[in-house]
Amino acid sequence: MSDNWMIYGATGYTGRLIAEEAKARGLKPTLAGRNAEKVKAIADELELPWAAFSVDDKHAVEAALQDKALVLSVAGPFSATADQMTDACIATGTHYLDVTGEIAVFELAASKSSNAEKAGVTLLPGVGFDVVPSDCIAAHTAKRASGPTDLTLAIFGLGGASRGTAKTGVESLGTGTSIRRGGQISKTSKPMFRSFEFDGESHEFIGVSWGDVSTAYHSTGIDNIEVYFPNAGPIKSMAKMSKNFGWLMRRKFVQNFLKKKIDEMPAGPTAEQRAKAGTQILAEVTDKDGTIYRSILSCPNGYSLTADSAVTCAEKILATNGKLGFQTPSRAFGVELLKDLKDCSIKDL
Repeated sequence: MSDNWMIYGATGYTGRLIAEEAKARGLKPTLAGRNAEKVKAIADELELPWAAFSVDDKHAVEAALQDKALVLSVAGPFSATADQMTDACIATGTHYLDVTGEIAVFELAASKSSNAEKAGVTLLPGVGFDVVPSDCIAAHTAKRASGPTDLTLAIFGLGGASRGTAKTGVESLGTGTSIRRGGQISKTSKPMFRSFEFDGESHEFIGVSWGDVSTAYHSTGIDNIEVYFPNAGPIKSMAKMSKNFGWLMRRKFVQNFLKKKIDEMPAGPTAEQRAKAGTQILAEVTDKDGTIYRSILSCPNGYSLTADSAVTCAEKILATNGKLGFQTPSRAFGVELLKDLKDCSIKDL
């Protein structure tokens, strides 16, 4: 089964990392993407099979997936690819995985759960840094409480962003911050700020629209969820742009301009930068009696973890056929998934 799957979007920064990790494990996935020349170049370098097609070509997608047990999509922004690819997977009986962090994509996959289950298909978005580590630490901490009502996640030490991640961030400019209240996803019009302590130092954080607003609800059943990033660097700049020029940031021509500027950025952090930049994720769960439980997860840089976790999740689904329908990482594999990933450790505070 090591050759009976596909990585779509293999020519991007994250896609290449995942393809290299798969090759290092002795796996032989088909590498795919829209641009035949770019796909062939990386496939020839890694000595792997390849295919080229657009997700917008329904017949081409279904033909490419017809003999595949699983596709791992790394083609973001997933708002432009997930609907087409999940429909094709349901039509062909192919398990779907991706590395999205987009709330709308998780909710889209959840809405297709019944059809996927009938087709014998697993829909498992978010098998990278978005949202494997945060989903697992949320589920772990929730289990410490008898009746959890509120969940807050703070993600510290994000490191540099790839072009794909930066473009996804641009699409959210000017739209407000997504949170969950009373089980429903809503938007806050004003920025949310909180201080969190990491390694004995207090840092200012800002609320963000992160995938866990969707997935943590499905994983834990907690009705009230917020996610925070450090209020620094590009995130601070984007927050200011959204606050002061939100109406302008929502315009398509402005977003297209910003995306073109992003194309001038480095593809992503170097191997040396990734090796030096670890990440910590704090989960704070409030119980129905007001007791607060905190746990912290230490893990590698987000891109290094994504390559590890994405391939690990693909291997697990291929080996077991997975749980059918829409899943989150912790629902599919349990919090124990972290034990199968490099350099991940949990500490209860």
